[in-house]
Parts: sequence; structure tokens; C-alpha cells
Amino acid sequence: MTTDDGVVELLLDRERHQALIRIRRERHGNRLTRAMGRQLVAHLDAVDADDDIKVVVVEGAGAHLSSGWDPEEAWEQYVDAPGGAVKKHPSQRARLIALDDAWWGRDGLYHRLLHCRKVTITKAVGECYETGLYLTLCSDLVVAHENARFAVPRWRNVGVDGDLSLLIATVGLKRTKELMYAGTAWDARTALRYGLVDGVSADPDEEVGRLAEMCASIMRDGIVTEKYAVFASLAKMGVDHSFAAATVIGASLSNIHFQPGEYNFLADQRRHGTAAALGRSRRHLE
Repeated sequence: MTTDDGVVELLLDRERHQALIRIRRERHGNRLTRAMGRQLVAHLDAVDADDDIKVVVVEGAGAHLSSGWDPEEAWEQYVDAPGGAVKKHPSQRARLIALDDAWWGRDGLYHRLLHCRKVTITKAVGECYETGLYLTLCSDLVVAHENARFAVPRWRNVGVDGDLSLLIATVGLKRTKELMYAGTAWDARTALRYGLVDGVSADPDEEVGRLAEMCASIMRDGIVTEKYAVFASLAKMGVDHSFAAATVIGASLSNIHFQPGEYNFLADQRRHGTAAALGRSRRHLE
């Protein structure tokens, strides 16, 4: 895989008990592809199994954490799933399997990050959109650069197709609705005030390094015990159920019927390509 196609790097520093997972696809705003998502999950599996590692830092190379999930794959993920190419339109089972395997299921990206047994720290810079927002939400600690922005622009085209329970628990119901319906992008200070991030810094590298060093000084048994207490609380809150619901809702929203005057991004993308569809989407919402 070339860097232009995207790669997720894993760097280990066992002496300092730290790992670094870096998303590297700068020319595309670090938009994640399915292949990159699988790499990130594989790295989380590797550090989970490495007893020398206590802390995992997640960051994006260059100017952005992640501008989201690559829209080029918005349709292909369903076609490539089992049963996806049987008819002109992918089956419902293909849509469910694709979303569960890649994102919301037990082996999906968000579930794996949320349930990582190490302390996870994300450095949020630039665009933290869609996937970038959920990487922020599913991490234990987040340090944001002053230029960070948090939003899910895709929701205005396809509906709210992600988990809401964890988002509501973190920022509150009213603020979640603001993100859902108003197409809002929160700046770093707003995200701090809402509780989405833990700190804002002009030099997030320094603050992330300080936090990582502090967390790496905690005994291993203490970290894992505390993490499992968090997992139990998440289960009690119903977040696992909400992730399962995100798979069902996302699959349903990919197959809805549009009324006259309503913009169908997926259909436009299939007919005219991603760039043209994104342009028309922006004009439609202005």
C-alpha cells in the first residue's frame, strides 16, 4: 500500500511503555479507507497483547486528525460485502455486515478503540470529522489543538448513521441534537466546554507527551482494572446496545426512499462520481 493510498503506522517504545498509532494520508485529509480501518484495528490488537505497553497515542499526520471516512467507499463497502453484488442494489444483509465488520461490531474500529485495555490518548488537530469525531469520542483522553474542529457533515446527506448513546452521555442531549440537525462544527474551545475533549493547547504534542508519561507510570494491574470498570459502566449505560443499533440504523439509512427535492448522495455518486456529488451536496445544503 502506498502512502497516497493511506497507511496507519504503529510505533512502539517499550522502554517508555508507549505506542503511537498514526494515520497517514495527508493529501486526503487523513480520510480513512476500510483497509486503513483494518490496519488501525490490527494495531490495537497488537498493543492490547503487548504487556510492555501501557499507553496508546492516536494522531493524524499533518494538518488533520481525520476528515472522515473516504466517500469513495460509501457504496463499495456494501457491494463488496457478502451478498452485496447479488443484485443491482446490495442486499440488506450486505449492508449490515459491512457496517458491523468495519465500524460498530465487536471487531469494528470504534468498538475496538473504546474497549482497548490500554490508556488511549488522541491528539485532535484540524478537521476531526465523522471518523475523526468518533476516534475522539472513543478515546480515554483527548488533547485538542486550538485549530481543531468537530463535526459530522455526512449526516446532512445520509442521516444520523452513528452511535448516539456515547455522544449523548459525553456532551448531553441538546448538544447532540445541535450536531445532528444544525450541521454545526464545534471549535476546540466549544468541544472543551461540552466535555468532548480534556484540554486545548497551542502545543498539543507537549501536553499529549506529558499525559502519556504520567499514565505510563501507573501500574499495569491498576490500568487494566480501571479499564474493565469502565467497560462494565459502558455496558450498564447501554453503549454496546447503541453500537449494535448504529449498524441497523446505518444500513437502513443507506436504503431509504427520497422524495422529490431531497438530495440522494449515494445515487448521485454512482451516476456522476464522488467529486461531482460532493459539490452538488454542498450547494444543496447552502
